[in-house]
Amino acid sequence: MDRRMRGAGKILGDAVLSLAAFGGFVCVLLVIAAFAFNVSLIMFKTGSMSPTIPAGSLSLVQEIPATEIKVGDVVTVDRPAALPITHRVTSVADGPSHAERIITMKGDANEAEDPFPYTVDTVRIVLASAPNLAYGIVWLSNPWVMAVLTLGASGSVTWAFWPRDLPSQDSDEQEDPLPLPEQSSSGSQSGLGMLVTPLALGLALGSPVQAVAEEVITSDHLTLTSIGNREAMSQLAPGEPVQWQVGVTAAESEPGEVRVELVGNGNPGLRLHSTIRSCDRRWVEGTCAGETYQLLVPGPVAVDGTIRRLISMPVAEERWLLFDLWLPEDSVPAAGGSVQLEVHASGSGDEIAVSPGPVGPLAATGSNPLLPLFAAFGSVALGLALAGVARARRRRSR
Repeated sequence: MDRRMRGAGKILGDAVLSLAAFGGFVCVLLVIAAFAFNVSLIMFKTGSMSPTIPAGSLSLVQEIPATEIKVGDVVTVDRPAALPITHRVTSVADGPSHAERIITMKGDANEAEDPFPYTVDTVRIVLASAPNLAYGIVWLSNPWVMAVLTLGASGSVTWAFWPRDLPSQDSDEQEDPLPLPEQSSSGSQSGLGMLVTPLALGLALGSPVQAVAEEVITSDHLTLTSIGNREAMSQLAPGEPVQWQVGVTAAESEPGEVRVELVGNGNPGLRLHSTIRSCDRRWVEGTCAGETYQLLVPGPVAVDGTIRRLISMPVAEERWLLFDLWLPEDSVPAAGGSVQLEVHASGSGDEIAVSPGPVGPLAATGSNPLLPLFAAFGSVALGLALAGVARARRRRSR
C-alpha cells in the first residue's frame, strides 16, 4: 500500500512539474518574441479604456510603424515629458514626413478626445489583453515574494536532481502495479522542467513592475488625494518623466477660498525639472476631460524651502494638480541626494500637506533590474551544486 501511495505521489509530482515546465517554456517564448518581434507587455493602471480594457489588465503590445495605424486601433503612444498613453485611434492624417502620421485618440471611458493630436512614426498596438493579470505581476515583483520563489526554485532543483536508489528488481516489486519510474544519473524530465521554470521566472521578472498608490489625507475641512508611484519617483532615470497627481477638495458650507502652495527642499545639483497643470476633475492617464490650466511651465524645481503659491480656489470647487517630474538627459546620478516636495492647502482656519516622498535618481546601491535574473540562475546553480555534492559523496561511499 505504501508503494502504491508513493507511486501515485510520484505521478502527481511529475504532472505538477511538467505543468511548471510548460509555463516556463511559455515565458521563454515570450522573451524571445520580445526581442525578435518587438512584443512587450503593458499594464493598465486606470480605467480610461473600460469596459474594453478595465483597470488592472495586462496587455500584449507590438511596435508597428505609423503607416500601419488604422482608425479603431488601440495603441500606446510615447509622449515627451509625460507618461505613455494607451487609447483608441479616432483619426489618422498624413504627418510632416512620409513615415509619420498625426493621430487623435480617445479613451473608451472618457467623454472627450485627448486634448492634443499626436505626431508619431511608431506606436505599440494592443494585440490582446487579459483582465486582472497586472495585479498578479505586481504581486510577483514584490521583493519578498521573489525571495520565496527563488528559494523554492532552488529547493525544487535540488529535489529533482538529488541521487535516488533505483528500485530493486525482485519478484515482489515486479508484481507491484505502480512501480516508481526509474531515473537516469543525469536526472529526469521533471529535473529539466525545474531548470526551465526558475530561469524563465527570472527572465519574466527581469524588469520589476512598479505600482501606483493612492493616499488620502483629511482634516476637519480639507482633503488631499495623492496619486503616484513612490518607488519610481525615488528612482528617476534621466529623461524619463514620472507623474504625481494631487487632488484638493474642501468641505465647507460658508463661502471662502482654499490656498494651494508648493515648497521644495533638497539637493539643487539634481536639477529636478517639472511641469504642473491643473484640472477641475481627476486626470486619467495624463489626460483631463475638463478645463486645464498650466501652473508651471517646464523648468527646474525651486528647492530653496520657499513656499510658493500655485492656485487659489473657491471652497465649493475641487482641483487636481498633475506634476510631471524628470531629470534632464545629461543629468549625472552621482550628484546624489534627493528633493522633497510638499503641497500645502490652507483655508477656513485649517491646513494640510502631502508629499510624494523623496524624489531623486536611482542610487548606486539601488535595485538592479537584472537581479531577478541573477537570482534565477543562482537558484539553479545552488540546487545543482547541492545535488552534485550528494552524488559525489554517494559514489565515494560505495
